[in-house]
Amino acid sequence: MSRRLRAFKRWMRSQGIECSNTLEIIDDGCEQGFSVKALCGLAEGDLVATIPKSACLTIQTSAAREIIEDAGLAGLLGLAVALMYEKSLGEVSAWAGYLQLLPDSECAPLVWTLDEVDSLLNGTELHKTVKEDKTLFYEDWKECILPLIVNGPIKLNPNCFGVEQYFAVRSLIASRSFEIDDYHGVGMVPVADLFNHKTGDEDVHFTSVSSHSGSESDNDVEDDGVGSCSNKLSTEDHHFIENTSSSALSGKYSLNDSHVEYSPNSEDDPMALEMIVVKAIEAGAEVFNTYGSLGNAALLHRYGFTEPDNPFDIVNIELNIVLEWSKSLFSSRYVRARLSLWRRLGFSGCVSPSSEYFEISSDDMVCEALFSLADIRESFYGESSIEDDIEVLKRGCPMLGRKLYHSVMLRVSERRIIQKLRMYASSSSRRTKRTHIKKS
Repeated sequence: MSRRLRAFKRWMRSQGIECSNTLEIIDDGCEQGFSVKALCGLAEGDLVATIPKSACLTIQTSAAREIIEDAGLAGLLGLAVALMYEKSLGEVSAWAGYLQLLPDSECAPLVWTLDEVDSLLNGTELHKTVKEDKTLFYEDWKECILPLIVNGPIKLNPNCFGVEQYFAVRSLIASRSFEIDDYHGVGMVPVADLFNHKTGDEDVHFTSVSSHSGSESDNDVEDDGVGSCSNKLSTEDHHFIENTSSSALSGKYSLNDSHVEYSPNSEDDPMALEMIVVKAIEAGAEVFNTYGSLGNAALLHRYGFTEPDNPFDIVNIELNIVLEWSKSLFSSRYVRARLSLWRRLGFSGCVSPSSEYFEISSDDMVCEALFSLADIRESFYGESSIEDDIEVLKRGCPMLGRKLYHSVMLRVSERRIIQKLRMYASSSSRRTKRTHIKKS
C-alpha cells in the first residue's frame, strides 16, 4: 500500500468514513490515479461505504465559509474558493489527508495551454468550446477571486489563489464533485471520487440516508450554477447523490437568498451518504461508477479522458456550414428566403450561447445532401487521414502521453461518425437513383 493511501485511510477513520473490507482501493500511480476492486463477490443491495456529510468538503464545511459568504459567492465558484483555501492551509487543513490524494489538476483541456488546445483539438467539437471556457473562467477569476487577494478580509497567498490555481481546482471540481443536498450544495466527496467511470455500466451509486429514510433511487446528472458573480457556466454537469430524506432536493441553495428554510440539524436531515451496489459484482472485478451517458467530447471536456467505441459520440454541423453549402447550389437570395420560411415555421437547430447547429449521431437519418457536408466537416481536421490517426493510437497512451492520446481518440471517434454519415448518404443516393429508374 502506498504512503499516500495509508495516510488517506488514517484520515478516513478520523472522519468516521466506513469503507467495506470487501473493497480494495488501488493506487495506480500519479498519472493514472486510483481504482477500486472487489475482493469478493458482491450482491445487489450490499452497502460498501458510508460517508458522513461532515467529511465532505463543501462551502458549509470549509474554514473559508465566512470569506465565501462575505464575498457573496456560491455554487462552483464558492467551492473553488473553499478548495483553494483548504489546499493553501497544507497540513493544518481538516482535509489534508484527503487533499494529498488529489492531483494538482485533472488532465482536462481547461488546463492545457492554448498552443496545446489549438494543435490537439483542432477540428474537434471541443476546440472552440475550450477556448471560450478559458476566457470565461479567466473573467470569473478576475472579477471574483482577484478582489479577495487584493482587498479580502484575510490576507490570501497569491501563489495559492492565482489564475492557474483557479483553473486547476475547477478541473478537479468538474471531474470529482457531487451535488449533495440543499444545504451543502455541490462538494468534494472522499471515497466516492475514487471509482472510475464506465459508460452504461454502473456498479454502485450513492444515496443520502437518515434514520427516517432508507429508500434508494438511481443516479442522475444535475446542473449547478455558479454564484452571483457569474452565471455564465451554469450548464456544467456534475455527479449527483440522490437525497432520499423528506428534504430532498427542492431547489438550489444560494448564499444570496435572504432566507434559507433549511437546518442541517433537523430531524429529517440525512447526515451520511451511502454507497450501494446496484448489480452483482464478481470477485476481482473493478467496481465502476458512471458519470452518465456521455460522448467522448463531454468526457474529455469534463474528466480528461475518452473511451474507445463510445456509443454516445456525436458530431455537430453548424448552421452556417449548411448555409454556405446551400449557396454553392442556389443563389444567396434563395437560401435566405428558405431560411426565413424555415424560421417562420418554428424550426431551429440545436442552440448554444455562440452558435446554432445540427447534431449528428451514428443512428441519425440524414438526407443525401449531407454527403457534401460530411466532406466539409472532415476538412476541419487538417491533412492527416483517419487512418493516420488510428495508426497513432496503436502506440498506446503511455507512449503518447494522455493529452495526445485522448485528443486523437476524440478525433477518431468523430471521424468515424462522419464516415458513417458519408456511407449512409452515399447509399441513400444510390437507392434514390434506383427508385427513379424504376419509376421511369
